[in-house]
Amino acid sequence: VVVTSIDLCTALDADEVRPVHLLLALTQQGSGARDLLAAHGVTEDAVGAALGVPRPAPPEPLGDEDAAALRSLGIDLDAIREAVDKQFGEGALDGAAVADRDGAADLDDGDLGRRRLGLGGRVRFGRGSKKVLELSLREAIRMHSREIRSEHIALAVLRTDDEAVRMLLGTLGVDVAALRADLDGRGRRTA
Repeated sequence: VVVTSIDLCTALDADEVRPVHLLLALTQQGSGARDLLAAHGVTEDAVGAALGVPRPAPPEPLGDEDAAALRSLGIDLDAIREAVDKQFGEGALDGAAVADRDGAADLDDGDLGRRRLGLGGRVRFGRGSKKVLELSLREAIRMHSREIRSEHIALAVLRTDDEAVRMLLGTLGVDVAALRADLDGRGRRTA
């Protein structure tokens, strides 16, 4: 979640990671809290729209002329699709996230994508996001967890006094108490 928030800020050309960026990162593929947040209306599309994140148009599918040109070179698109589906699962070429060697999911072209920052990157953590990370540690300790998980970060985002997060959750009509209870229950089950 932390790395994803940095990647998102880089893609958005934001100068610092704020709590709303951590919330957006929690809605991304690979976050353990993603489905639970979505069940409460906190989705990547909803948070992204509220933050003004542009959604790129999906790539144009190959046309008949493209397929014919590839066939003339000996490339059978149906055989490629079948082999990819067999290796990576049904619909793998239809925009699903593909895990890299470390198990992290790279997002498809419809998402912002992931870019790793080297040491000395420009994006820094703002005061509010530092507070969220501190609170996430407290949530993990409270739940007797041996690690900080995305559920702990989500609970910390809900505890923060960040005005942008409060306004966003209010705009989405999120019942914060119910979401917190669900996250708390999940966090205790995974501890």
